[in-house]
Amino acid sequence: MEFSFVIPTYNNKTLLRNTLEALNYQKGFNRKDYEVIIVDDGSTDDTWETIQEVNQNYELKYYYLPRNNLSCRAKTRNYGWKNASGEIIVFIDSDILIKSDYLSELKRFFSKSTDFLVFGTRLMLNESVNLQDISSGKVFRKYQFDSENFNILEYRYFLLETSSYNAKMIMLPWTQVYSCNMAVPKKWLELIGGFDENFKDWGLEDIELGYALYEKKIQIAVNSKLEVLHQNHGEGNDLIIKKEKMPGYERNLAYFLKKHPQAVKMEKKYAFRFFKGEISDSKLFMDLGTDYLYINFREPDKLEYIKDLVLNTSMEGKRILVINDYTENTDLDVWLQLPRKENILVKYYPASKRLDRKKMINFLKMEKKRLKELESF
Repeated sequence: MEFSFVIPTYNNKTLLRNTLEALNYQKGFNRKDYEVIIVDDGSTDDTWETIQEVNQNYELKYYYLPRNNLSCRAKTRNYGWKNASGEIIVFIDSDILIKSDYLSELKRFFSKSTDFLVFGTRLMLNESVNLQDISSGKVFRKYQFDSENFNILEYRYFLLETSSYNAKMIMLPWTQVYSCNMAVPKKWLELIGGFDENFKDWGLEDIELGYALYEKKIQIAVNSKLEVLHQNHGEGNDLIIKKEKMPGYERNLAYFLKKHPQAVKMEKKYAFRFFKGEISDSKLFMDLGTDYLYINFREPDKLEYIKDLVLNTSMEGKRILVINDYTENTDLDVWLQLPRKENILVKYYPASKRLDRKKMINFLKMEKKRLKELESF
């Protein structure tokens, strides 16, 4: 089997039912190609009775783990992938809706290399979803990337706009590894043993997995087309960590920094601020100067020229090549992120995902201020 989805859940039967419905419509894939593994972390809401007949086009496996003091998301995900048949393990959450081209987009990357960890992004829905809108595809037509609607964009869109959709240009790319939408070959999980189950509270167990794999030289890659919908259930956007989650997050963070003191090159007090999003956005983004060469890639027949430029040209003293991809139908985004060393740095942007940076910065400042004021009540 090629792909195994691993989905942890806890008392989330309605959103999970929607998530599983969306998984039925993968174009070009059938029951022999992918399976879905639900690991129920001790639910008490009749989850199995709600979901047991939802799978039309894939094999559904359901595991129930009685809840105890060892229960945590790391444990549920480990149980899932260790019982998976697929060569590629896909992690999503039980509130995620995937598009019909999701697996084909993963295959586009993994057909080039099985040394990738691939992550995608989320659009944050602001209203509930019904099954009919999922099966008809209406929800995916309604909610699409909109450069003027910052409210539905998760934080990583803003980081990618400033750094690049080439993960090689992201400072500390492992910090962008979120298990709500990512995929990694099973052989790499076996290499490190999977998620660290000492992360008992909310947050960071997926980022720590990303760091552990990064240390083993996996190539972290972003796929701009691997865009999912995050169902609305009162969470809002992800610009700040919710007040009620902060104590547990800080415990996890202390454990992470103790385990990996070399992960971030800063004093512990600044490392805490960095992970909690309290350091200004400008300090998080990688910008290496003003010596850029810009290319607007509009003609697919120029692809080999661009690849040759990346591999063999000194660019006459320019430090960074910036590619704005207006075609978005070649393998350039995959090729740029293949594991190898290059003579130049390349910032890659799919033209359809560009944001107005001035508007973006103003939105971030105002929204973070608003959210902090709400949290203070």
